[in-house]
Amino acid sequence: MEHFYRFFSHSTPKVDVTPILIISLIVLSLLHYFHKHSSYNRAIDYALNVPHIRNQAKQLAESEGLLEKKFFKGMSKEEQRLLEKKILRDIVESKLDIQGGYQKPEWTDILAFQLLMLPFVWGKLAWFHTKRFYKYKIRKEEFDEDEKDYRTRMCIGLNEVQWEAVSEEKKDSLYKKELWYEANAEAYLEERKDTERMAKATNNKYKQQKRMAKKDKVPDNWND
Repeated sequence: MEHFYRFFSHSTPKVDVTPILIISLIVLSLLHYFHKHSSYNRAIDYALNVPHIRNQAKQLAESEGLLEKKFFKGMSKEEQRLLEKKILRDIVESKLDIQGGYQKPEWTDILAFQLLMLPFVWGKLAWFHTKRFYKYKIRKEEFDEDEKDYRTRMCIGLNEVQWEAVSEEKKDSLYKKELWYEANAEAYLEERKDTERMAKATNNKYKQQKRMAKKDKVPDNWND
């Protein structure tokens, strides 16, 4: 048995998994990047179909003379439509806030770079929360504007990018609720849960009524 073990321990080739891991990381990074790019393109396409965003883009394009007839001269209707769509898309991408925290993917968004930066990000996050704990738990200082912002967006479940995309009007409405205080945050979340439950119940009741009405409907040819 001992000879058998020695034979296989010496005969089994050692495989270096490093190249496999590197190739896997590259493939995953590419897939991750293309997924983000695809999500971004879908967000832009959706924004172009939202009337007020499309109108804003069209107004900007017209004010800059990008939709003048001379640019479309000699084109078919389909070519004109595609060119106008491209112009409006460029406007939306470069000058309009489409909301929702969507950003054009950069090379820094790839998975490999994110993993490389992970120790730094964790360290920065640990230092951030350590400072907060010392400042607001130990020294009992009043919340500054940054802390109020942080606690508000944490309450409603948004990251920094998504929070930046929120309109100033909506932010002001949330600030008035003073969600940086725990009691106010809990009351707000409970109120939102109640609203969601009521909306769901109303929606289910409406669907049930529609099903019953459809089931009990008298056929149009009942007198034939």
